[in-house]
Order: sequence, then structure tokens, then C-alpha cells
Amino acid sequence: MNPLSLLRRMRGSFALLALAAALAPSTSSALDPQLVPSIGADTGRFTLPISCQISVGTLKLIKIGGTVDIQGIAPVQLGPGQVFYLSQGSGALTLPAWLTTLGGIVTINKADAVISSLRIGATRSTPATVDLAKLYDLSVADVPVQGGKPLTVGLPKTGDFRVGPYVAPADGRVQFRFEGATADVTLKSSIGLKIKVHAECLASQGNALLSVAVGSQVDASKPALYEGEPLSYPTVAAGNLIGIVNAPYKCDIGGQQYDVGVAVGGVIPLAVKRAGSLSITQASGAITLPATTVNRLMDAGVTTVQGKVDELKLIVDNGTPANPNVLPGGTAIPATTLQRNTAVVVSLPTTGTVTAGPFQPGTSAASMVIGMGSAAASLQFNGSSQVVPVSCPKPEPDALLVDAPII
Repeated sequence: MNPLSLLRRMRGSFALLALAAALAPSTSSALDPQLVPSIGADTGRFTLPISCQISVGTLKLIKIGGTVDIQGIAPVQLGPGQVFYLSQGSGALTLPAWLTTLGGIVTINKADAVISSLRIGATRSTPATVDLAKLYDLSVADVPVQGGKPLTVGLPKTGDFRVGPYVAPADGRVQFRFEGATADVTLKSSIGLKIKVHAECLASQGNALLSVAVGSQVDASKPALYEGEPLSYPTVAAGNLIGIVNAPYKCDIGGQQYDVGVAVGGVIPLAVKRAGSLSITQASGAITLPATTVNRLMDAGVTTVQGKVDELKLIVDNGTPANPNVLPGGTAIPATTLQRNTAVVVSLPTTGTVTAGPFQPGTSAASMVIGMGSAAASLQFNGSSQVVPVSCPKPEPDALLVDAPII
């Protein structure tokens, strides 16, 4: 392959970087390259609103709200029949202040808790649901409790959990879901009183966490299991997720396919009201060039790259706009030096963040799904003024950012 052809391919890679710039989840600053997971990994943290039926003995007392906080790593795409996992998992179940004061009657200062069931589903997969309580010790003892404050039970007891193995269906999409949790809590008062409370909890605003597309373009011969990935997110407000999707792209540059990774994400609502809208906020991103890609570029004489991401499109199913360009003004790609045998991760934009949306849901659809679309860029190599255009089609199968129920 001649140098110009490779340079063009590289440009396609950086077109994807634009995509990163439009959608990655962090705070008010650019995405830290150290937080970007491997190509093909989707890391995230989800805070799902739940409703819990509280019982004492056989007496059902009240339904109270709460949250379940789940953090982990899933694959971005799956092949037919591929074995896959939700890995590096951790979480917490939070019940509100009413429980720690029993409606103002008794003040509680300690609690023992056993999460006797915590079910994570993967629709259309085998099995359809995994109960983590059957695999891990989800109990805590003598948790300090401040009366009038929420009660939070972290899990698992030590380390993290791995959900699976699941086996993917032949096609379509797999949706990770919170299918419910059961907790048995012994509340202890400062005067020695013990009250045993049972809580049956279900999602209250839709239970979808994320969706993964299945397609024959993905090599299904090895399990989709990601471990040792960066996973450190702040707590996100109830009803939202924060995460990074590092999607595999194939760019047509110089008539050949060129593999790159585009890391994208943001703070995204887990559900959208039918009369409302959904926006991806606190967005930034990054492009990943694996070491093999860097070596091929250097073999073609490329040592530095710079330019501009001209266009990044999303694909919005059951919502409008359906195929927006979220970078109408483009964003600059700073000069980047390549080093042999070393992967490159470049953050875009270099400072600040971007907002994508708002997107309005369809009038009759059950959910709105947003995925990564095509991208285009203009690059210069080795300080040259020559501009090389690059285009990259959307990932196949889809690389999905959110599957939000319409409520």
C-alpha cells in the first residue's frame, strides 16, 4: 500500500475521533485518555430509580422509592451465538430515609442486610436472567446508619462480580436489564430493638441498562469478556447513565479498510418522557489507534497527523432528528506524533465538552435508540498542507449509546 493510501486511511480513523468528541462521558473537561477502555468495550455506571414494597412479617406496610447503582463493562457488539459477560461489576442498593426511622417512630443506628436476589437480564440470550445472589455473597453486617438518612448496601461483599456467561442470539439486539432485587434488612435501634424488614424492588421508570447489537460481522469464536479496564465514574443522578463506548470502525481510505476505535459517551438519561426530549450532556471523546495501526502508518512514512473532524452523525431510531450531524462546525485535531509499537489515544475536543440533542421521541414507539453513525474528516500528515478527505461508514452491527424506554 502506498503512503498516500495509508494516510487517507489514517484520516478516516481521525474522522471517528470527531465522534468521540461529540459524545463522551466525563465531567466539564476533555476526556482523560487513561479512562478510555479497549476497542470493543462499553464501560458505564447506571443509577436506576426503583420502587420497593416494604413488609414486616406478613404485613405489607408501604411502597417506597430508592435506587440501584450498577457499574460494569459490556461488549459494544456481539456475534451470533457468542459467549459474553457483564464484567468488573459492582453496585449498591439505596433505600430512603423513611426506612431508617420507620416513618419517624423508631430511630435506627445499625443494620444487617442480605440481598437475597439481584437479577440481571440479557434479553433473547441464554440464560435470559442471572441471579447474582446465587453466585456471590451480597450481605453486610452492622452497617452504621444515621437516622433519617438513606440506607445504602454496597455489593458484592468483596471484589467485583461477573455476570454470565450468556450466549447471544442469532441476530437482533440484546438488552441488559435490571429485573429486580429482594433484600432482607434487620434494623437495629440504639435501645436494642431489632426489626426485620423485607423489600421487594422493581424498576419504576423502565429497567433497561444498555443494548448490544448482534451481527455476523463480529468474530464469535472467543468470549466477549473485558477485564482490567479503567472503570472509575462518579455517582450519576437517578435515571441516568455515564459511560464510554469505544466502538470498532472500518474506514474506507485508499480503497482499503482501516480499523480504528472511537471512544464516545456522555451523561445520558435512561428513559425519556413521550412529551419530553433526551440530550447527551457533558460529552467529549477520543480516538484509539492500536499499535498495529500505528506501525502500518509509520511503515508508510507517516510520523505526525493533524487536521479537523468535519462531520459526525448519530442514528436515532424512533426519534427526531433521525440522522443529525452533531458537529456542524467541526472540531480541530491537534498535531499528534506517532511512536512505533505504541497505541495512540487522542482526546477531542482538547478542552471543554459538547451537548448532543435534544432528541424528541416518536409518538407511538416503545423506546428511542441512539447509535453511532458515519463520520468524515480532513487531515494533514507530516506537516503537509495537502488535505486528504476520509469517510467512515457506521459500525456494523450497530454501536449503541442508549436504548431509552419512552414513558
